Amino acid sequence: MPALAWSDSFVLDLAAMDDTHREFIDLLATVVNAADPDVLSAWQALVSHTADHFERENHWMRSTGFAKSNCHSTQHDVILQIMREGDKRGQAGDLG
Repeated sequence: MPALAWSDSFVLDLAAMDDTHREFIDLLATVVNAADPDVLSAWQALVSHTADHFERENHWMRSTGFAKSNCHSTQHDVILQIMREGDKRGQAGDLG
């Protein structure tokens, strides 16, 4: 499976967010390219990074009054739930 590659189309012109998104893409590539013995730790690093990323983004959205009924934060919650389920499955031996 090809990893997602950074593209200038992803640039938001917000240095902190752009850097975080580049880090996400790098960590995703690490997961995709990891050998079985390393995939779970690579996945856990990606989940940790994503949780931190989403928390910072949620804080920025709250502090700037971004959409009172913010479905983007809900999307963060769903993505993290799926990623954490993947971690549980990986810990149970299902690396697929």
